[in-house]
Amino acid sequence: METGWVIALIIAGILLVIAASKSVALPVRWIGFGIMQLVIGAILLFFANLVGELASFHIPINPVTALLAGFLRLPGLAALVIIKLWVM
Repeated sequence: METGWVIALIIAGILLVIAASKSVALPVRWIGFGIMQLVIGAILLFFANLVGELASFHIPINPVTALLAGFLRLPGLAALVIIKLWVM
């Protein structure tokens, strides 16, 4: 075999071992959890904005507001509404 293929196989093997070990699984799990909360928050904000259209009320959907609504769910959404009303 060529030297390039041997090096590529060794690197692929090392990456496979790292991916299978628990030391890498935990950060990947946390990243997945954060992304899931971000999506949940964005969905909550989307539905809040649909209902808010009746009263001309809008909360911007950005990563900060989506994470807050995602992690805290309805209390976080209520906090965003109160903050929006208080600032306006």
